[in-house]
Amino acid sequence: MSEQNMAQEIKDIRKRYGLSQHAFARLLGIGEASITRYENGATPTKANANLIRAAMIPEFMAGCLERDGETLTPKQRASVEQIVYAEITFDEEGEIMDMTDIYEITLQQEVLNEKAAEILGDVINGLIRAEEDNDEGLKMVYEDLFAQLALLKPTIATDETANWKSLSSIDGELNCIRSLCTRVQRRAA
Repeated sequence: MSEQNMAQEIKDIRKRYGLSQHAFARLLGIGEASITRYENGATPTKANANLIRAAMIPEFMAGCLERDGETLTPKQRASVEQIVYAEITFDEEGEIMDMTDIYEITLQQEVLNEKAAEILGDVINGLIRAEEDNDEGLKMVYEDLFAQLALLKPTIATDETANWKSLSSIDGELNCIRSLCTRVQRRAA
């Protein structure tokens, strides 16, 4: 990365968290004069460049706040904490999730979205068959299944369901809808 890009990157990170050069340096454990030089175009040491880049990750900054937050004024610390903790994902126990956990949950949300889409396809096909056969009772069942999916599907990939308990519950609901759909299809055949 060029010196100019690194200088701008440092400024952008500081602004993101609302930190002065002095506060940013203290939080990362880098000399204030070094941060000033880096923002003026000097090349940081490899270790300092890695620290600065790591500061883009809110979970890293949360660790910095826990370790060195007392070096900031109470007002600065409260302001930075508000920004950092607004960007962090927590698990059911209130622990900060690491990137692997977040990836796994995101992946599970995608899997459940695909599962819901497959079930939706089965429900729509069943609804079409029921309409073609003029089977009003079967049509009502498929319409109810469709309505349940229409309510459930938008909740799958939300921040509110980005935890294992919610995703397990959604998976259970999808399994119930799939099971009902399968039983209805067998009876209709």
